[in-house]
Amino acid sequence: MQPPSRPGPAFEPFQQLEPGDPALIGGYRVLARLGTGRLGTVYLAATQSGRRLALKSVRPELAADDAFRRRFKQEIAAGQRVRGPFLARVVDGHAEGSRPWVATEFVPGPTLADAVTANGPLPVPAVRVLLDALAQALQALHDADLAHGDLRPSNVLLAEDGPRVVDFGSLEHEPSAPGDVFMLGRTALFAATGQEPPDLGDCPDELRGPIERCLAERPDERPEPRTLAAELEEDDSKEDGSPEAGWPPSGLAELLPAYLAEPPRPDASPLPDPDPAPSPEPPAPAAPSAPTAPTAPSTRPDVPAKARPRPNFVVPEQPPQTDPSLAQHAVEPVMGSYRHDLVVALGIGGGAFGLLVLILLLLFLN
Repeated sequence: MQPPSRPGPAFEPFQQLEPGDPALIGGYRVLARLGTGRLGTVYLAATQSGRRLALKSVRPELAADDAFRRRFKQEIAAGQRVRGPFLARVVDGHAEGSRPWVATEFVPGPTLADAVTANGPLPVPAVRVLLDALAQALQALHDADLAHGDLRPSNVLLAEDGPRVVDFGSLEHEPSAPGDVFMLGRTALFAATGQEPPDLGDCPDELRGPIERCLAERPDERPEPRTLAAELEEDDSKEDGSPEAGWPPSGLAELLPAYLAEPPRPDASPLPDPDPAPSPEPPAPAAPSAPTAPTAPSTRPDVPAKARPRPNFVVPEQPPQTDPSLAQHAVEPVMGSYRHDLVVALGIGGGAFGLLVLILLLLFLN
């Protein structure tokens, strides 16, 4: 997920929400626009805990295509199962409803296309780090039996701690591992020359070898990403002992603060969530003899719980539970009181009866 290429300064990533933009998508708060691409609008969104996401909402005309929905669902599933240090992780997604969407972690940095537009070509050491990182990202995809299918400068984000590959899982053509390596070569060549389309004749000599191999005409002559990454790391370690010595590239630090800033406040009230995300799984039915337990909040990380209406009634307070072992002690004072009253009553009754007998005896004697 990334801000698509757009005109304007690369250091102004957040665009104000427009009338008609939703306030929520899938339960996530929509904060700002990141851009508009071929598939739809990309928003800056946030979880309940404040974690930022890049959330792509698909255009309605694409959502009406059942074949597209199937491919989009496959893309979400693929993104959630693959992991790699230079891949932007897919957090959530929903292929149903009127507006399918997918959310990835927000990478606070410009696209490679925007960075080169703003500052010119990257220095050679930074391009070598870029090549290494992208090769590792592609290898993680290929190890999961996936291919990116659309690796290009606008699908590479430059963060302070390294590049990230986004939007893997092409929806337009059948991807392949050799095709990914070819696009890796073109992307690195663009980073080194700043030209579109890039020209190998302007490639720095230090980068010509690995890039030229990636651009080999025959697919079987292109290196595997794993092999390319190992060669780059070995060469860099021989030079300065640190493959990351060329990162971040000069000029990138000036662009990064804008991606950590607060987004602009919306002028108009955004619309409600058009398609709330479904619960991850339906609650289990309660046993007939047991009371229904309250629904537990979602256990998925960073997925907000559903908004629940406040009850319009007061729940009666439950009587306190008494320990059975204390029951006899609670009864004894009551029984003792009954015995005391009985003794008193008998004593009074016996005295009155005796007095009556004495009076009758005196009357009889007289």
